[in-house]
Amino acid sequence: MGNHQETRRELIKAKIPFYFYPFLKTNGKNGNDKPLEFIRLTSLGVIGSLTKFDDPYGGEILYFFLETELVPLCLHCMDLGDELSRKVATLIVMKILMQEEGLSYCCALAERFYSIVQVLHRVVQKLSQKPCILLLRYVIQSYLCLSQVSRFVGPSDAFRSQIPCQLFDNTFMDMLRDDPETSTMLQQLYVHIMR
Repeated sequence: MGNHQETRRELIKAKIPFYFYPFLKTNGKNGNDKPLEFIRLTSLGVIGSLTKFDDPYGGEILYFFLETELVPLCLHCMDLGDELSRKVATLIVMKILMQEEGLSYCCALAERFYSIVQVLHRVVQKLSQKPCILLLRYVIQSYLCLSQVSRFVGPSDAFRSQIPCQLFDNTFMDMLRDDPETSTMLQQLYVHIMR
């Protein structure tokens, strides 16, 4: 649905993604909530398919997502969703952070910046118990984007203190050994936060 360039633009013009937002707000977290989690994941999948910001309509789509407050909804999913929902929601946030306008939006207010950092921290805590290399890569890339502007948002020590120690101790060493790209990103993050 959202993979074709023209279709994505029409979906945004009709504000169709906005109708998926209520499904991202669900709070269910017990065994009976599988249908809700499936709807949340499907909604995230549709929204995620629209996050190709490198085409001629990418700026229009990004602006729509920022204007309609998609980032807090994705943070909610990263906190409460199951592993698949967390993965897709984190991917969406990462793609937004990789855009200059998206990064500016996420860092415009200190509380917005730190809410993202704190949710990423909680995702890493969950990853230390149930590892997933793809989700770890998305988290590290998100931190890397945020580290580029952390000195403008507040004291770099405050940002540094929010980075979970599991990223730099041996918690993920076995996973990272087989993924040199993610290892390189983690080294870059370390350099950024220590400067």
